[in-house]
Amino acid sequence: MYDMTGFDYDISDVVNLLKLQVRHKNSVSLDVNCPFCGETKGKMNVNLRKNVFRCNRCDVSGGMLDLYGRLYGVNTSEANRQIREALGKGEYRTDYIVAEQKEIEPEIILAELADAETIDRTYSRMLSLMILNEQHKEDLLKRGLTLEQIEGQRYRSVPLFGIRSLVRKLQDEGLIVKGVPGFYEGENGEWTINFSPKNSGILIPILSMQGKIQGFQIRLDHVVEGRKYIWLSSVKFKNGVSSGSPVHVIGDLNASEVYLTEGALKGTIAHFLSGDTFVCVAGVNQYRNAKPVLEAFRQRNLQHLFEAYDMDKKMKVLCDGNYSKCESCRQKGRDGYCQHKLQKRQIIQNGCKKVYEICQELSISMSRMVWDMDDSGEWNGQIKGIDDYYYSKKKL
Repeated sequence: MYDMTGFDYDISDVVNLLKLQVRHKNSVSLDVNCPFCGETKGKMNVNLRKNVFRCNRCDVSGGMLDLYGRLYGVNTSEANRQIREALGKGEYRTDYIVAEQKEIEPEIILAELADAETIDRTYSRMLSLMILNEQHKEDLLKRGLTLEQIEGQRYRSVPLFGIRSLVRKLQDEGLIVKGVPGFYEGENGEWTINFSPKNSGILIPILSMQGKIQGFQIRLDHVVEGRKYIWLSSVKFKNGVSSGSPVHVIGDLNASEVYLTEGALKGTIAHFLSGDTFVCVAGVNQYRNAKPVLEAFRQRNLQHLFEAYDMDKKMKVLCDGNYSKCESCRQKGRDGYCQHKLQKRQIIQNGCKKVYEICQELSISMSRMVWDMDDSGEWNGQIKGIDDYYYSKKKL
């Protein structure tokens, strides 16, 4: 929470002053185009209650004076003076330097996120009306789950038809869909949910420590823009809402040792193969969301955390000439390092470092899990995830 003592304006005034493009909004927050990295999809979140901001792409963050001051290269005292002067004159500044702006989409009014009980109740009933197709069931079995475990986790296939009738049935039964991530109001005023052939795949419930469904990840049948997983969200639609990136928990809540990994499906499979308790974030950069969960475990019995992120953290970074995202690979072939791989490994290692800092703050000891290593201390490139590691041990 930003200290607002002595201020007669707030961060919404700063947003207006800077004429930032608002993409989505509700009574709690705004999603705006980031003026620092120049992205145009509303990745910067402005919290109206706390008067702070953060870009989910470039990770720049701070309070309302930082938002202004960093753009113009002035300290907070000077930022405060300029803001007051500009607001008093009714002026609006747009002369900061940003990346070239792309097509601007119209502003969308979002709903407020429903409470946990409502979200769980609506989602639970929705799952009871859905099925898991045979192909998806076979895929899950091949990854080491049993039929009982698959059904117990309530995995379902994203439906390709009957979507609006599904939503109408939920409403007819008195279930609330407004404020539940994925649901939104269509152009004709009829409510629907963001299921389509583009996001077909396995619907994976994300469970809280209390066992309630907080949201869903979709394991896509077809990779989209390099992504294998996406969130079920309706943030781009009228009265839609984002699920955020909730943390999935599975196992003994009173365990003294807990494992942290990325991906709910991965952690769930690893739990059933090992019996260990897993905390699953959506990605290594989601350490902020992991902190309150680890704190809750610490208040119970947690003594030690095992970091069990994918072995990309130890990936080889020598250029092999085959990494299409890296310009140096195309130019230099096998000479030198792949800049893309270096950057990717650094992002993962930075995420690991942040988790270590959180554990230190919470007085939790921590160690790193590694596997499939060569003699030089780097990843062999065969067994990537903790679930793959436990499954390989089971097959021996």
